[in-house]
Parts: sequence; structure tokens; C-alpha cells
Amino acid sequence: MKKKIFIILFCIGTILSIHRCSNNRIGEKSDIQVLQGDVTLTIKDGTLTKTGVTVIVNNHSDKKIMYGDNFELEIKKHGEWHKIDSYTTRWFNPYAVILDVGESREIEHGWTYSYRKLRRGRYRIIKDMEYIYES
Repeated sequence: MKKKIFIILFCIGTILSIHRCSNNRIGEKSDIQVLQGDVTLTIKDGTLTKTGVTVIVNNHSDKKIMYGDNFELEIKKHGEWHKIDSYTTRWFNPYAVILDVGESREIEHGWTYSYRKLRRGRYRIIKDMEYIYES
């Protein structure tokens, strides 16, 4: 049995200050809730740029986790998180990474293709991950 979890564990905007013009369309209010603890994402020092970031995913749980390379960005407006409309259609990518208990891995994400230029603001990255329950 697999239990689906959403991991949103860092706000790019606490570090990111992007001074670029944008045509990004802010979408509906996000209903994603931050989960704390078992799995964390952190920004790798020196990798945050105007075009992407490298994050480190750490599995502190007692289960394996699985994730792909897809992600979404959200922006904080008036104290609430909002989705940013992507310029590309989401695709299915069969690529999946299994992260063992206690393991860490770096993930590079570039956002200019899907989100083009970002405005100055506070952003967070959303990654869909699943615990793997083994019997």
C-alpha cells in the first residue's frame, strides 16, 4: 500500500530576490499544507539563481520514499500561497527515484521553461512524494 504525501519544505523566497519582469499569471489559492519532519528539502548553498535551484532531499523517515522530477512553483501574496500558472502542459514522466531510509540526494530544478521569468517575491517549490510501504 502506498500513501501519497505532498512535500513543500522550503520557501525559495526567503533567500530569493528576483528582479525580473514577468508575465506569470497567479492562479488560485493553494490548498497544499506543509508537512514537517520526516522528509526535508533544503537549498544547496550557492545554487539558487534566476533560472533554477539545486535542492537536497533528505529522508529522515522510517520508510523509503519515491519521487519524480516534476515540480510546481507557488508565490506568496498577501500572506497566502497561490499557484502560478505554467506555460507548459504537465507531462507524465515515468522516471522515479527511490530514496532509502536515511538517504539524501540532490535534485536540480530549472523553471524558465515552465514558468519563464519570475517576479521578485517569495516562492516555494512543491514536490509530490510517496512513502513506500513494504510488506
